[in-house]
Amino acid sequence: MRAILLALGKGRRFGLVSMLGMSTTLMLTWEGILVYFGSGLSNGGSAGLVYSYILSWIGFLCVMTSLAELASIAPTSSGQYHWVFMLAPKSIRNLLSYLTGWLSIAVWQAMVAMSGCLCATLIQGLLVLNHPDSYTSHGWHGTLLIWSAVIFAFIVNSILGRWLPKIEGFILYVHVFGFFAILIPLLQLAKRVTAEEVFTKWNNEGGWPSMGLSFLVGMITNIGPFIGADGAVHMAEETHNAAFIVPWNIIITVVLNGCLGFGMLLTTLFCMGDLKSAMDTPTHYPFIQIFFDSTRSYAGTTLMVCIPLVLSYAAIFGQFAGASRQLWAFARDRGPPLSERLLLVNPRSFLPMNAVWATCCISMTLGLINIGSLQALENILSFTVSSWEAAASIPLGLLLWSRVTGRIKSRHYTSDEFTADPDKPLVWGPWRVPEPLGTCLNTIGLAWIILAFFFSFWPGNIDVKPESMNYSSLMTGFWFLFGIGYYMVWGRKFYNGPIMETR
Repeated sequence: MRAILLALGKGRRFGLVSMLGMSTTLMLTWEGILVYFGSGLSNGGSAGLVYSYILSWIGFLCVMTSLAELASIAPTSSGQYHWVFMLAPKSIRNLLSYLTGWLSIAVWQAMVAMSGCLCATLIQGLLVLNHPDSYTSHGWHGTLLIWSAVIFAFIVNSILGRWLPKIEGFILYVHVFGFFAILIPLLQLAKRVTAEEVFTKWNNEGGWPSMGLSFLVGMITNIGPFIGADGAVHMAEETHNAAFIVPWNIIITVVLNGCLGFGMLLTTLFCMGDLKSAMDTPTHYPFIQIFFDSTRSYAGTTLMVCIPLVLSYAAIFGQFAGASRQLWAFARDRGPPLSERLLLVNPRSFLPMNAVWATCCISMTLGLINIGSLQALENILSFTVSSWEAAASIPLGLLLWSRVTGRIKSRHYTSDEFTADPDKPLVWGPWRVPEPLGTCLNTIGLAWIILAFFFSFWPGNIDVKPESMNYSSLMTGFWFLFGIGYYMVWGRKFYNGPIMETR
C-alpha cells in the first residue's frame, strides 16, 4: 500500500467517514427521488417508478463495481481518463483519454449548476406555497438564487477548504437522520393508498405509442439520483489508503443511498393521495404538495422541505470540490484550454484556486439557462446524465476488452507490483471482484449505460414545443464536437496522457 501512495505522490486528508459523507450527499439520491419523481409519474406512473428504480439501482451497482476495480488499480483524481489511457491501445489512447477527460469536466461542472438550480427552485416552490397571492416565480429569480448557491459553495471550498473533510463527515449524519425526519411524519400523518395502486398503476401522460416506451423515457428520473457515486475517485489523491477506501466508498455509497432512495420512493408513493392534486401543484414539485396534503400545515411542510434544501446546499460543497479537482487534474495533464493557469495551487491554502474560480464561473454561466427555459433543471440533469454515461462507457468497454484478452495480471501482494505507468504491464489492485462474476458485472454495466445514454436525450412529451424540448442532445453534441475540434487543432500538441508525478 505504501508503494501505491508513493507512486501517486499525494498527501491525504480524507478518511472513510468524511469521504463517505461527501459522496453520499453529493449524489442526493433520496433527495433527488423527491425532486424528480414528478417526471416519472408522467411517464411510467407509480409502478414505472418502482421498477425503473430497481433496474437503475442494479445497473449502477454493476457499473460502479467495475469502476471501483479501476479505482483500486490506479487511485488518482484523474479518474476515468487516466484509466482509459492505461487500458486503450497505444495508437488511440491519447484521443480516447482526452475525450473522456473532456466529458468528465462537463459532468462535474454541470452537477454544480444542477444542484444550484435545485436549491433555487425549491426556494421558489416554498415561496409559492407560503405566499401564493403575493409571489410569482420568474426565471431570473432562479438564476440569482443559483448564483448565491454557487458563491456559497465557492466560499466553503476556498476559505473553509481545509475544514471540508470535517464538514462532509457531519453532513453524512444529517443525510441519514434527515431521511427519517421526513419518513416518520409522512407515515404517521398521510392517508395511504393501496399496494395495488403503487405496484400496478401505470401512466403515459407523455403520449408515447406504448407503455414500454413511456417507461423507458421516464427512467431518467431514477438515473439522475445515482450520478456522482464515483465522486470519491476525484478526491483519491487526498484520501488515506485510497486503493482500499475509494473502491469500498463507491460500493457503500451506491448500496446505502440506494436503500434510502428506495425507502423514500415507496413512502412517497404510498402517501401520495390525490395524484391530480400532486401533479397540478403551483409549486412545480409534486412532493411539496404531498407534504402539505399530509401535514395540512404550512410550517410543517416548510420544515420538511428545508431538509432536502439544506442537503442540496451541502451537496454543492462536495460537487464543487469534485468539479474543481477534476478540472485541476485535467489541467495538470495539459488537457483543457488555459491549463497553465488552471493547474496552479495556492501556496498558502494548498488549494487549486484557479480551478475553483473557473468552476464558480462555469456554474454561474450555466445558471443563465434558467432564464430562458422552463425545463432548465431537466435539461441540465439530462446533460449531466448523458455526459457521465459517455465518459464512463469508454473505460468500461476497455476494461471488458482487457478482461477478455487477459491484459491485466493477477496481483500477488508485493509492493513493487503497483504501477500507474500505462507502458508497464497492468496489475489488478487490492480490491477486485473474482471471475467470472467480474466479467458478468462489467458486461451488464456496459449494456445498461448504453441504454441509459440513448434515452437520456428524449423529451418528456411526444408533442414537443421549444420551451419543453430536451436540449441535452444539443448541449452534449456541442461539448463533444468542441472537444474534438480543440484536440485536433491545439490539444494534441500538448496532451500526452496523465502526467506521472515523482515528488
